[in-house]
Amino acid sequence: MPEFETKCNNSKPKKSYIATQGCLQTTVNDFWRMVFQENSGVIVMTMKEVERGKSKCVKHWPDEYALKEYGVMLVRNVRESTAHDYTLRKLKLSNVGQGNTERTVWQYHFQIWLDHRVLSNPGVVLDLPEKVHHKRESTMDAGLVVVHCSAGIGRTGMVIVIDILIDIIREKGVDCDIDVPQTIQMTEALYQFIYMAVQRYIETLQLRIEQKQKSKRKGQEYINIKYSLADQMSGNQSPLPPYTPKPPCAEMREDSARVYENVGLMQQQKSFR
Repeated sequence: MPEFETKCNNSKPKKSYIATQGCLQTTVNDFWRMVFQENSGVIVMTMKEVERGKSKCVKHWPDEYALKEYGVMLVRNVRESTAHDYTLRKLKLSNVGQGNTERTVWQYHFQIWLDHRVLSNPGVVLDLPEKVHHKRESTMDAGLVVVHCSAGIGRTGMVIVIDILIDIIREKGVDCDIDVPQTIQMTEALYQFIYMAVQRYIETLQLRIEQKQKSKRKGQEYINIKYSLADQMSGNQSPLPPYTPKPPCAEMREDSARVYENVGLMQQQKSFR
């Protein structure tokens, strides 16, 4: 995710995020390796493990007071405290091969925001970034903030965008100008690029197959078609047709629509100049 610069209230000079999907049984070990590698001091989990009878994320932390090994990582659940909207867990993370050095990781488990739903009370969503902000500021070398839901797009994007906007207001005051659509586009552009890249790969692969079949029929040497338009135009190979980005798939449009819808509801609650 994009990095956001802030200098308000003598806070840390840079805030960065890791937006990720919920853990699968096959990715739990990698998740904790990532948290350790990026020195993440705060994890925001915005969903339940099971919602409407569907598994959204596997449990990737030990029970309270327990210790569990995840590949080369050890996670110890020091304590848990439950509020109305979330559970806060204090975890100790260490690498099996690096002695007894432990890092503190705070996990905010937000449990009332169901997938494909819009919360009726914006205060619930605003409370979480506020608590995360203060926890991160009080933690030395907190590193990147890890945010995840099930797919790592809808609710995850909402939390990050709201946090960015709140930081802008902290820095510049309540009368500052903020651009909600531009902030959303800043994060959404990365997803759009991924879809464009996959589309380009498929189109190139199809042309490679067609070109290879033609070359065999004509007894000619097959010339590999490149992904880059610049590479295609150099040499004697047949270039790809001009690239026209197509709309993202229905699933992405749904996630994006939910983000815009949620932000629209927030704007109704309070308008900024």
